[in-house]
Amino acid sequence: MDASALHRNSPSSTFEEDHILPALERRRKEGSLRKLQFSHQVGAIDFSSNDYLGLAQSRQQFQLVEKTFQKQPQHVPRLGSTGSRLLTGDSDYTRSLEDKLAKYHNSPAALLANSGYDANLAVLSTLTMNNLVLMDELCHNSQQMGIRLSRDCDVKQFQHNNVEDLERLLKEASPGRHCIIVVETVYSMDGDRAPVVELFDMALRYNACVIVDEAHALGVFGENGMGVLSEFGLENHPSLLCSVHTFGKAAGCHGAVICSSQNVKEYLLNYARPIIYSTAVGLHALVTIECSYETMRNHIGKRLRRQVYRAVQLFRRLLLEQSAKSGRQIQLISSISPIQALVVPGNQNCLDFCQRVAYKTEGNIKLFPIRSPTVPKGQERVRVIIHAHNTDQEIQQLVELMVSTLMGMTPADGLLTSGKSNFSARHDVMRSKL
Repeated sequence: MDASALHRNSPSSTFEEDHILPALERRRKEGSLRKLQFSHQVGAIDFSSNDYLGLAQSRQQFQLVEKTFQKQPQHVPRLGSTGSRLLTGDSDYTRSLEDKLAKYHNSPAALLANSGYDANLAVLSTLTMNNLVLMDELCHNSQQMGIRLSRDCDVKQFQHNNVEDLERLLKEASPGRHCIIVVETVYSMDGDRAPVVELFDMALRYNACVIVDEAHALGVFGENGMGVLSEFGLENHPSLLCSVHTFGKAAGCHGAVICSSQNVKEYLLNYARPIIYSTAVGLHALVTIECSYETMRNHIGKRLRRQVYRAVQLFRRLLLEQSAKSGRQIQLISSISPIQALVVPGNQNCLDFCQRVAYKTEGNIKLFPIRSPTVPKGQERVRVIIHAHNTDQEIQQLVELMVSTLMGMTPADGLLTSGKSNFSARHDVMRSKL
């Protein structure tokens, strides 16, 4: 019997037919099948990546990293850490960097993780055990999965950014039980910010702790770009249990840091599996992280943040003007962050919109659909990211392209309706210190 015949009758082939292929077919029928897409091409205009400040593609930043890397001792492993932090993967450089990150975030201690996803898995699978967790309904998948890995954890969701609904759940909580509130400061799908001051005040009033993910705030908000907690002076709030700061967005590199007390850090080193059993971050990645913080905190970072704020306001103003001229409703979610979400209900509608934009520009502008089940049905959207390196001309081109594409789609699909736009004309004040 030949190899192909053997494979057709194999246990793995039977498993694929019974489980894998039906699941993929369901996704195809729903219009939600995910596929890898190569998005980087020469001359393309970036309105999709999380590289808000442009550090990941900055030649100047690359040169800073390489110069710093070459200064490191030759006896230190150059290409990898060789093991987990608890075995051979620790180093003086790692500990020194953690000390610096703790200082930058006004925290007693800091613990590096391989990614923001790993950091959230580590934090939420361990700190929430045997406790009540109140989570914003739009929290990231990594936070939700972390809680699923926790033991004997009672989870309740409150309405997005709704402090009153959170208070209702806090009042219902059993007396004497530890309660942990889980939020993001900037939400990845809507780009809106959490009402952190009110949220922390309420947490303290009800003797609750707070775990915060600052993934999309680092580098963008706060003094020296250190995040929303820094902006509002909440880094040492008595209810703050820990915060996660991810480097894969504005920092333009990879990894994350968990900021907490020294006791929480030691607890995670003993109980958090993603930390204990992962190979530690290598030297080159550590150098890249240190250089990113250097740039985010200096005059270059301040200039790049000003450019981002200005570009976001320009985008929203131009889209308001185009919306008014068209006489049709454009569903742009209110946001002062670089994340701008255009609601295009329906998976196929969302995909069609992005494909039309790419076709009109011969692939020079690619927008990506965020489809259900990533977001709820009816809330599918196109996620537009505004960067420090986007020019006024590029933003003007994008707005005209988006409006003309929407106008060219079938009105019966419910994408556009007559009447006043629900786009917010108000430009929120950028309170971050520059």
